[in-house]
Amino acid sequence: MTHNKLKAWLCLKSAPELGPKGTLELLQHYPNPEDYVGQPAHTLYQDTIIKQCTKEHLSKAALSPELLRSLDLGDKLQIDYVCYGDADYPVQLKCIDDPPLILYYRGDLHKALSGLSLSVVGTRRPTAYGVAMCQKLLKPLCLKGVTIISGLAMGIDTTAHLMALEGGSQTVAVMASGLDTIYPPMNKALSERIVGCGALVSEYEAGSKMERWNFPNRNRIVSALATAVLVVEGPVDSGAMLTANFARQQGKPLYALPGNINNRNAQGPNQLIRSGAILLNSEQDLVIDLGLDSPDSEQQEIFPQLTEDEQAIYDILAQAQQDISFDEFIIKTGHSFGKLSVLLLNLELKGLIAKSSGNSFIKI
Repeated sequence: MTHNKLKAWLCLKSAPELGPKGTLELLQHYPNPEDYVGQPAHTLYQDTIIKQCTKEHLSKAALSPELLRSLDLGDKLQIDYVCYGDADYPVQLKCIDDPPLILYYRGDLHKALSGLSLSVVGTRRPTAYGVAMCQKLLKPLCLKGVTIISGLAMGIDTTAHLMALEGGSQTVAVMASGLDTIYPPMNKALSERIVGCGALVSEYEAGSKMERWNFPNRNRIVSALATAVLVVEGPVDSGAMLTANFARQQGKPLYALPGNINNRNAQGPNQLIRSGAILLNSEQDLVIDLGLDSPDSEQQEIFPQLTEDEQAIYDILAQAQQDISFDEFIIKTGHSFGKLSVLLLNLELKGLIAKSSGNSFIKI
């Protein structure tokens, strides 16, 4: 495979004394790096605005050994790429302050981004309530073909990708590493499934070192690619909150799942709601807001059939509108420990309740 185009863009990307802002300004005047990288006779080299060290770098078109290795690794792994000036570069990214010059991907990125999409972010250590609500909120969207975008991390990210795959929808994982390195490693099998039903995406070259600042940087892409952004759970200092800030800067609709004020994972979404994010009260909120509400003739989801004892427990939770501990259920129902355990498990399996914290339960 010839790499003249990619080499030219990599040379521009690695140019000294230019930076992201300077690179975008240069591209406004000289949009095609192939025309001038390694072409010392080009008029760019007479431009007094560009620093001499930058001109020398572009004129020599020399790439570091690391970048040359990334080209070979990209071939080996069949990694595709799209550059900032290409017609098929995601239009969503062209509108942000710091768009990636080169976007690497595996899978069918164009198809995955061709319709409505939702970015879903949250903590790597979600509560059972957070996982259950994430599943409940995304299920109707995935069944309607909404692409789910997230970051392939453990916790809420993984739940979101899996819901898309199980619902027959597309999903995009924006990574903080080169596409040769799956992080976390336990999601390697999941990443291959995503390639088949969506795309893996990164602005980092294959073989590049994974730096800690890559993670917050990639969040601007997670938010930018989507129609709207949902924060499920996360502390106020979490990466999910960074994504929410990017969403606001980019003018994206921002949604948040309310949670127990005593739970640290709920502090981030609750703060977002207090400062103007849209509170999600049911799974139909997103369906309606994204213009996907079903016609009256469409068959509605059937409520699971419950036994008399299961219904009584469900009614207690519905009336309380808060989580209830196992011990409180013992007092309210008079059931034995064993019987109550079975009833609560049955309601969990039917997708009607979830553990919220400790040994407490909440209606979902």
